[in-house]
Amino acid sequence: MSQILDDFKTDLSRLRKMLGLAEALSILSPSLTLIDGLPDSDFKTKLLGFQEASISARAEMPILNGVLLLYLAGRFENFVRQVFEDLADTVASDRGEFGKLPKAMRENLVFYTAEIMQNPRKYGHAENGVAAFVSILSENLGGSLNNGVNSKCLSITLENMRPDILNDIFNRVGAVKIWERLGQQAQVQLHFEENNAERVTREARAKLNEFMELRNKIAHPSGEMTWPGIDEAKEYIDFFEVLSRSE
Repeated sequence: MSQILDDFKTDLSRLRKMLGLAEALSILSPSLTLIDGLPDSDFKTKLLGFQEASISARAEMPILNGVLLLYLAGRFENFVRQVFEDLADTVASDRGEFGKLPKAMRENLVFYTAEIMQNPRKYGHAENGVAAFVSILSENLGGSLNNGVNSKCLSITLENMRPDILNDIFNRVGAVKIWERLGQQAQVQLHFEENNAERVTREARAKLNEFMELRNKIAHPSGEMTWPGIDEAKEYIDFFEVLSRSE
């Protein structure tokens, strides 16, 4: 679990650096007119080219912010799946026997493994992967967890990772009231500057829904699209880092 979180935080750091570069370029480009006084050289020519490119693209820089937020959305969704799969594997390891798993987990292992068996490519799995899933489920139904469980089957979804979808995924292993517990976390309350757990839960859910709405607008832009600014993008990164550190 710690490696999953560390990798996610590393990617958030990369996004902050990219946004920092975008911000620096937007500030730097007008001041490059000072290069006019430099003696002619190959370096000056390259600086002038950079100046021209920066100024001409300055109005389009918010599109870059949007592209980075698309990456953030995908990275967050992958992070949630990794955390969930790690939880499922941990539960299986701790319980030791299929019959001792939470009822919801036993039922969902059968259901979602069957779903992938019927539509493997729809969920990004090849035929040999399906054969392995069938073999593991067969062992599970015989009572054995020696080769683990099909945690990658349990985590499948075709939906954006909105609050209700995230909640539904964790419910598959019997982990309930995820958002209520999140609203009780000190770091989440600090982020929203609110100590009422119910209000924090509502605000966190609303923030994630807001982000996913923006994600869909970026992925399918229209003529009326308002691209996010750098400060807005940074705010979402901070929000996801707070969520990722919640237990």
